[in-house]
Amino acid sequence: MVATIGPYPLDGVQMPSWLIRFDKRGVCTSPATRAKLLDQLRSAPPSDVIVFSHGWNNDFDDAAGMYAELLRNFETLCAQHSPGRPFDPLFVGVFWPSIWLSFDSGPQIASAGAGADAPDAGVVEALAERLVAAGEGSSLETMYALLAKDRLDEAEVRQLAKLLAPAFGSTRDDETGTGARTTGADDLTDMLRAMQSAQDAITAPALPTSLDDWAAPASPSANGPTGTADVQTAGLFSALDPRNALRLFSVYQMKDRAGVVGIQGVAPLLRDLLAATAGAATPIHVLGHSYGCKVMLSAICEPTPLLRPVSSLLLLQPAVSHLCFADLVPGVDRPGGYAAALQAERVRPPLFSTYSRRDFALHDTFHLALRRDGDLGEQDIGLAAAGEDTSAGNPPSRFAALGGYGPRRAHQYLVDPMPRTGEPYPDAPTGTAIVSFDGSAPGLIEAHGDIRDQNCAWALHRLIFR
Repeated sequence: MVATIGPYPLDGVQMPSWLIRFDKRGVCTSPATRAKLLDQLRSAPPSDVIVFSHGWNNDFDDAAGMYAELLRNFETLCAQHSPGRPFDPLFVGVFWPSIWLSFDSGPQIASAGAGADAPDAGVVEALAERLVAAGEGSSLETMYALLAKDRLDEAEVRQLAKLLAPAFGSTRDDETGTGARTTGADDLTDMLRAMQSAQDAITAPALPTSLDDWAAPASPSANGPTGTADVQTAGLFSALDPRNALRLFSVYQMKDRAGVVGIQGVAPLLRDLLAATAGAATPIHVLGHSYGCKVMLSAICEPTPLLRPVSSLLLLQPAVSHLCFADLVPGVDRPGGYAAALQAERVRPPLFSTYSRRDFALHDTFHLALRRDGDLGEQDIGLAAAGEDTSAGNPPSRFAALGGYGPRRAHQYLVDPMPRTGEPYPDAPTGTAIVSFDGSAPGLIEAHGDIRDQNCAWALHRLIFR
């Protein structure tokens, strides 16, 4: 089959659409399409360019389907609500390899350590490589044996955590600016338990395989789908599914990959788009969903200055720290790693983001499972300022997700509830750097992947045509 070079039509979408692929190192794997896109932008610049990155565990069809659905809704709104200026946009969709796990129901992990044909051999092999690099190759046989079990008892959980801790190694949380440190066995045990608790709290008969599947149960309580306390303690001493070790490793690895793709791949693309349309001063509008927000934020905040600021930034249920834009991160004494995105030289302010207590993955799980130091017990540090409590509640921890609670310490303006399609968007107070919308109300953002309907398309419409 000959590879397509040029636009990639999205079902039902009128605007020209181009999909640019990157590998896990951020290297563009569709250079001919990229070159042709830039040539077209130079010769016939559109009125606007919209650039969007998908998130974790999306294959190509998933990403293309999400792009198409949101854009169809957006185009419908543009037809119903006149932009008030010439509007003939072009769409650029980023595709990066964010899918790693392929769990089906049943104990299929049993063969994962044995052969390349196992459904999740890739993540197991990556774990093995990390352990060998850390000088722990002698533990591989024991790791394979534990991962082959259907369930692990308490002693086995601790044994597995001790074996795998070196694979998590020394890490740096660029979102909060926290320096490198080593993940300990106790840290990893607690994170594995948090992953299990999240799984036990979900009512679906099959274990979820991606953040998009982590929807809230049918009757959420005031504290979220099951209540934060329930998620922390549910199944604390129950047997653990060893696949949660692979889930956790995948979550961390794909989060790190999103940053690499953003800095190494999307940042140069963004600079090229800005340069190719500089003569016409074409507005460049940037969107991300989930880990795709990390892709785009990393691209925007990469140290190389932008030729000109992007015209708008919309973060849909961002799977990043709620302190990533903070002036000063508590306990770290430095700004959040993405504070530069609030600079007018990089993004025309204010940027928009969404959050929701119905996003179970980000509201109830993120701060329990994605922890990079030993502060697991620090669940209430009073980050919310007076008058900033919204339907999603206050962040329970400095590890809370931006898409679960909204930003703090970043000159933010929290809007509760998020305006529905056709409703006016409020004017932000002077000096506001980021406006964040609480989608917790019924019919708004019901789950992590619920970002393609007209309500979110209306947010994009209002941001572009403010």
